Amino acid sequence: MSDEESQNPSEAVGPEPAEEPLTNDSIEPSAKPWWRRASTWIVGVAVIIAGAAGAWLVMGNDSSTTTSTVAALKFAEVERTALEDVTTLDGTLGFVAGDPLVYAGSPDGIVTITAGAPGTITSLTDEGTTVEEGEILYTRDEQPVIVFYGEIPAYRTLNTRTTDGTDVLQLEEALTRLGYNEDEDFDLDGDFTYSTKEAIDVLQEDLGIDETGALQYGSYVFVDGPIFVAETLIDIGSSVNTGTPVIATSTVPGGTVTTVASEGDLLDHGDTLFVVEGDPVTLFVTDVPFYRTLAIDSVGDDVRVLEEALAIFGFDADGALVVDDVFDEASADALVAWQASIGAPVDGVLNIGEIMVTEDPIRIAASHISIGSNVTPGTPIYTPSTSTSVVSVRLPADDQELIVAGDSVTVVMPNGDDEPASVTTVGNIAIRSQEFGTYFEVEITLDRQGAATGLDEAPVDVEAINDRVEGVLVVPVTALLALGEGGYAVQIDAGNGQTRLIGVEAGMYADGSVEVTSSELEPGMKVVIP
Repeated sequence: MSDEESQNPSEAVGPEPAEEPLTNDSIEPSAKPWWRRASTWIVGVAVIIAGAAGAWLVMGNDSSTTTSTVAALKFAEVERTALEDVTTLDGTLGFVAGDPLVYAGSPDGIVTITAGAPGTITSLTDEGTTVEEGEILYTRDEQPVIVFYGEIPAYRTLNTRTTDGTDVLQLEEALTRLGYNEDEDFDLDGDFTYSTKEAIDVLQEDLGIDETGALQYGSYVFVDGPIFVAETLIDIGSSVNTGTPVIATSTVPGGTVTTVASEGDLLDHGDTLFVVEGDPVTLFVTDVPFYRTLAIDSVGDDVRVLEEALAIFGFDADGALVVDDVFDEASADALVAWQASIGAPVDGVLNIGEIMVTEDPIRIAASHISIGSNVTPGTPIYTPSTSTSVVSVRLPADDQELIVAGDSVTVVMPNGDDEPASVTTVGNIAIRSQEFGTYFEVEITLDRQGAATGLDEAPVDVEAINDRVEGVLVVPVTALLALGEGGYAVQIDAGNGQTRLIGVEAGMYADGSVEVTSSELEPGMKVVIP
């Protein structure tokens, strides 16, 4: 071979004969078939691009070549690991705003008892009195108005000619609770029978009124529970028409705001929402509404919730408080102690204005009052948001199948920390906008809420796993060499200053790495990289 031929490395490549290993210098270029020369040229180009010295030819699964230029190459280690294809979405870290919180703690506000029929008021229950089931609330034309418990309001006369109905069933249940069905003379079926009439006769006799066995419309009321007469709205001797307000069962104080929570504050069970002329309004986290004044002899779920709260706050009347649904002397004593501790009027009575209810702890997203504001029942106080940090994402319509509710994702915080999170909801209505195109709204909740302390409307990245493989061999993408005859190879360190090519199948690509498969490749081997 001439000096000129021996100095051309791009053509000094050939297979090693089985009988006697040959050096590169002993192979004549003209002895190579055209297809080998072509593939050698292609592989050589790939290697030159990768910064490797020399060229190789892969023939089948066991083809290999060697080179003595290992010292000039860079290597990366073959790893067996998991590989993830991650899609990154833009998100905004913030809170979910809710409906405005309205003073009075209940959408119903003050509960008012109205006249059921026209006439003249001849007696009224004293203010501050609690009227329970089976008792007289007031009289009209000297005819008593009897209190029964039930959700369906009174709307007709009840007698033996009355058709079946839920109101009759409520009456039967009330008569049974009051002890007028001890022998089970009538069934609780909504059917007004002669036995129902007889039970009403006995009730009327016990109340000292005419025994008619019937309840005329306007002579009875159905209410949710015991009535605390907070205020009489009309005087004895006054004329009333149907619907005229007679008694207010709860009061809601109004006045000037003297203390108010700040936007961004987190408020939980027992925290002060705001203060009206020195009187605090306290947040209770419950799904039970506080719609009435609670005092001795009040009965109901709201009493139970109040007693539970007093016990949690550490006021149990020296151990006498029993958490049930009955407001007794011990309940009043515990309430007095709590009222004194928070600076509320100390009277052992809980008016509706002293408590406001939400189903979850809240964060003050916006305040609609300030110190000096005047509040009355119905005044919007705050727009709350949940105290839970959430990430809002606009999921492009093309990526709709990328994530579903319940998926685990990673949120990259503004400081660069990775926080695990879960997809809470994925909208099912496509939203179109000129700025963002077509997208679906996605809500994501951080697994560790403390990670978002002090952050609101902060931009974050959300990483969702599009695909994942476990326990595969992985090399840098730059280690792949495209072969002229198709497929890929990697150049490995063969030891003793030598390298050789191994044919591989490429799998998933992700984050600058690629999954490779080969019977000759093992973890820990080193592959050439640029």
